[in-house]
Amino acid sequence: MKKRMITHWSHFMWLLLLSITCNAQNTTQTQLTIDKYGQGFIKNKHVNSVSIGILKEGITYTGHYGEITKGKGDTPNNETLYEVGSVTKTLTGFLLAKAVLEKRIDLDDNIQKYLKSSYSNLVYNDQPITIRHLITHTSGLPLFLPKEMNGLYETLAEDVPEKYLALEKQYSKDQFFKDLGDITLTQEPGINYSYSNAGTEILGHVLETIYDKSVDVLFQETFSNYGMNNTNISRNTVEGENPVKGYWLSNTKHSPNNLNTLWATGSGANMTMNDMLQYAKLQLDRSNEIVQESHRILSSNNSSRKTAYLWDVKQDKYGTYFNHHGGTSGVQNWLFIFPKYDLAISIITNHSSTKTPKLLSKTAQKILKEVISE
Repeated sequence: MKKRMITHWSHFMWLLLLSITCNAQNTTQTQLTIDKYGQGFIKNKHVNSVSIGILKEGITYTGHYGEITKGKGDTPNNETLYEVGSVTKTLTGFLLAKAVLEKRIDLDDNIQKYLKSSYSNLVYNDQPITIRHLITHTSGLPLFLPKEMNGLYETLAEDVPEKYLALEKQYSKDQFFKDLGDITLTQEPGINYSYSNAGTEILGHVLETIYDKSVDVLFQETFSNYGMNNTNISRNTVEGENPVKGYWLSNTKHSPNNLNTLWATGSGANMTMNDMLQYAKLQLDRSNEIVQESHRILSSNNSSRKTAYLWDVKQDKYGTYFNHHGGTSGVQNWLFIFPKYDLAISIITNHSSTKTPKLLSKTAQKILKEVISE
């Protein structure tokens, strides 16, 4: 009997040691993958730094490379606060899914239900713009308001960051509503996909109306419940509280942070890598009813374009997965959520150009292939 007990105990210890060894090997391999592509990323022309985060089966891995300021040697870390650009929209989508479940709004509500003035121009062929249309970018509204912002980034001029900031400084919510009344729809809402930051800003107004709280407070109250204590809206007012700055094209001086004078629900959030991975953990929580609702496909214009609550949705050999790119004139990032593999990948760089989105996406794809094969 004693000999049998010793044999069983030895067998148990061997299995435990094997499990620990395998986990350690997987951990090392995942970190090596991050290091490999992190070091490779900063070798690209004009790129100065990159932060990479992976959440795999509940375990987080991060790597930070390069320097935030040219020549300063200030490598980012898990607590570096970044502008996340349009990834903000997915946070807004989460709040809207929560509002739908609480029956505060209906997806097919006419948006004029929440506007203080009547906008007869926001109707085409008797079809008004609804909450669903704003969430799925099928409203027909322009990319930006004020209209002078449209096409600004496409000029690829070195002073784009300063011009964008100047337009923000002179713009207000009152002017936004005035400009909204001057829009002429050229197509029926709900038919064609047309990305619109202006539409997402209206959703910020809707959230403030139904909750009687500012977007800033809603973000803080909601996401701090999920361990995202450094996720906030920056108004670019107090030195030291703003996110790090980045570079536009080949500029050698930092771009200014966004000012966010509207609701900032389209592109105003700041997050650390720690918070980003906490957010990824939330997005992979299949038991969370709000997450389930926010991942529900609301629009499918064709086989390749599907939209949930401000998430882009893909369906291929990697299963159904969710992603969003975000960019400002100094920082760009891409977040991918792969439920099939209980996996998320986040890549953030403080460089912004027309080539940056593709570079981020390709790097994430390479990381994905290596990580799921470990």
